[in-house]
Amino acid sequence: MSMRSTRALFVLLASALPILAIGGEAPAPGIDPVRLQAHVEFLASDLLEGRAAGSRGYDIAARYVASQLQQLGAKPAGDEGTWYQTVPLLEAAPVIPAGKVKLERGGKTVEMVNSEDFLPRAFFAAPASTVTAPLVYVGHAIHAPELGYDDFAGVDLKGRIAVSLSGAPPKFPNTSRAHYSHTSTKLQALVERGAVGWLFIYTPVDEKSVPWDRSLLHSWMPSMRWTDGNGVPFEAFEQVKVRVHLSRAGAQKLFAGAPLTVEQAFANSDAGRAKSFALPGTATVEVKSTIGRTTSTNVVGSIEGSDPKLRHEYVVFTAHLDHVGRGAPVKGDAIYNGAMDNATGIAIMLEMARYFASLERRPRRSLVFLAVTAEEKGLLGADYYARQPTVPRSAIVANINVDMPVALTELADLVAFGAEHSSLGAIAERATRAEGMTLIPDPMPEEVVFVRSDQYAFVKQGIPALYMDVGSKSRTPGVDGQKVMLGFLREHYHMPSDDTTQPINYPSLAALGRVNARIGLEVADADARPHWNKGDFFGERFAKK
Repeated sequence: MSMRSTRALFVLLASALPILAIGGEAPAPGIDPVRLQAHVEFLASDLLEGRAAGSRGYDIAARYVASQLQQLGAKPAGDEGTWYQTVPLLEAAPVIPAGKVKLERGGKTVEMVNSEDFLPRAFFAAPASTVTAPLVYVGHAIHAPELGYDDFAGVDLKGRIAVSLSGAPPKFPNTSRAHYSHTSTKLQALVERGAVGWLFIYTPVDEKSVPWDRSLLHSWMPSMRWTDGNGVPFEAFEQVKVRVHLSRAGAQKLFAGAPLTVEQAFANSDAGRAKSFALPGTATVEVKSTIGRTTSTNVVGSIEGSDPKLRHEYVVFTAHLDHVGRGAPVKGDAIYNGAMDNATGIAIMLEMARYFASLERRPRRSLVFLAVTAEEKGLLGADYYARQPTVPRSAIVANINVDMPVALTELADLVAFGAEHSSLGAIAERATRAEGMTLIPDPMPEEVVFVRSDQYAFVKQGIPALYMDVGSKSRTPGVDGQKVMLGFLREHYHMPSDDTTQPINYPSLAALGRVNARIGLEVADADARPHWNKGDFFGERFAKK
């Protein structure tokens, strides 16, 4: 650890908590930028080796978070009165060189080139899996009857390998687009229709966000699923025995001789036209995986509410503690530190907890502070907690999530993912305005952010949730906040360079923390719990269950 980190940690333990005021508003939540920096510099240090779920570095980070919660006065709220909820995990990693894709057409064999045309994905049920079957192109693999859209109309997938595009048609409303883009939604649809394999192709929009060389760099990453008491993995979708990511070159080979080229398939997607068809010939797909079991932990602390009745209801704050660990070296650096993703979010959550613990009068409802594991593996820690919480699930009134706020400049606006779905939206608007900032719509709806972070696990349990993030406007003259954000995503997201050498703007992170604290305080003190808006897509789909 550097001397800089040591000094910051000393300040973290010794400095007083400032209480700020803004104009005529009530005192703002005291979130200290120096404390935030100290948390980030420790959590994103090389000592923790990227905090991969199940690793020693992650365990050190979890102990750090628990000790901070204990120091500020929270109480343990994990398993059996501890700070931790154990999450049993099944881990599978693809053996990349062993993957094979072979096409048989008109008596000719076409061997696809591993790592150029395709990348195999791990299979959880067996170390080796092979499927030989006909191929069917099914658009985005989406059945959305409420939108009059069905990629599966007129085709039979039983015993066949599905070929599909990532994402969802751009014409879909943002909410539907987010839900139907989710991998688990697609896989469930494929399983229901009897598919035995899945070859998927990134659309040009998704390929721009994650180009092939980035996919190749990350292909070493193992996948995980949480397991139940019998060791059975949840949502492993084992009926789909082979899964392969095709490059643009691989897709062009696959579509050779088909009714449409892959470029025409992209155009149909852009136009929102479902056009599915059988592809010529059959494919033999082989994948090999290394499979093992491990455990990781969610860290859970609580602050009891002050109201004799409402203290039995809970506002849950979340931030994911894990990152992706060690990986392929980039410019000689193999540690993927995860400073922005998501040491910053954990730092904000800890300082919100410190603020709430410092209040002379505690909020009426109780508060849970949940640092979750395995977000990078598919929101696993959050999903495990949302399905098996350490407090009564029916008593959880809201989830407020913090994930990867890319604060590299002085913020002028924020985005409230999920604001349009529930009464939390109006609360977010008030909290943002109280900090002298504005709330803007999602500037990048094509990224379907709302289903890509931990609040979605709570949404699927019918719990209103909100994910506050930085916006696109900077207060710094001459700085384009959107350009800064896109530059980070292009150059540093899930790369070793997401470290503390980035020019992190800690005052902006503190402002985001104050907004989240204001939201949490209003939710915790309100007479009524938050509610889904009438007719909301997620409320109708999940809350009524």
